[in-house]
Amino acid sequence: MVKFCLFLSFIFLSVHTFAQTFRADRELVLKRDLRHAELYEKMPNPPYLAVYQKGNKTLVVLAAKHGAVSIPAVQYAFDVYTPQIVLAEREPGEEFGPCSSYEDGYTAALAGKHKVPLVRADVTLEQQWQFAQTQGFSYEDWQMLWIIREAYYRARETEEPFTARQAVHSYAKRDHHPAWGTLFTPRRLEKYFSGHYKQEFNRTDFIKLFQDLMNVYPEQWVTQTPFYRLEKATSHARSLFMLENIAAALNRYDVVFTEMGAGHYLDLGPALQEMLGTPEITASAQLPPQQLWKDCRIDALEEIILVK
Repeated sequence: MVKFCLFLSFIFLSVHTFAQTFRADRELVLKRDLRHAELYEKMPNPPYLAVYQKGNKTLVVLAAKHGAVSIPAVQYAFDVYTPQIVLAEREPGEEFGPCSSYEDGYTAALAGKHKVPLVRADVTLEQQWQFAQTQGFSYEDWQMLWIIREAYYRARETEEPFTARQAVHSYAKRDHHPAWGTLFTPRRLEKYFSGHYKQEFNRTDFIKLFQDLMNVYPEQWVTQTPFYRLEKATSHARSLFMLENIAAALNRYDVVFTEMGAGHYLDLGPALQEMLGTPEITASAQLPPQQLWKDCRIDALEEIILVK
């Protein structure tokens, strides 16, 4: 009788483990506050890998510093853990960054090469804009968020100045939606920018400005800018969606790899620990040298949707 009871207990535990459902606890996702800053202090400088293991489930998270510096960690994750599905921080309908210089593009390239499905674990731009509206932001605030980002990435690649006229033309060609609001004119952009950022758009060092705006411990003037407040608000909404995708992936696959900016990872830290336990953290500098795919290309990529 005792042996029979033990057998039943074993069967119950086995079925319970097999049927385990991972749930995204949205209440545990941190906002960019004091607790968020305390967690930042405990972590190495990005990029770094956080590896969670629970039962037969493995979650590998790349807390990225956007750019080529994070690519070796992507390669390591594929080589060592052989993910069955990958999640990338990239909005649906948007182009991945070049795979030779951005971790999202390199992730997509390896996913296609290894025939692993990829999920864009980020909300659409339209959903982000709709959320921004509910938080009281204008379409001018929204346009400037993306224009400053583009100005920063352009400044990293070329020393040529990015003028207001070029910025308006580029935004109109790439991202403008007339139904959302009125497109900047160059003059209106210059007036808006000088009013909020106290400098001339055509003479701004956008690398320094962007780094100031994205600083974890920003100066007081930064916290008052529309860019900082809008980025902070939309980042929280995006982190919630990333968590839901991670939970959905773990419910269908045993080995999951996801790449995201380190700020998003810090948002999700407490929720992931509640879901999976304490991770093993490895700084990118501690990884062995990687044999990178020098002539990478995004090809034969299978994209799937887990969460709508």
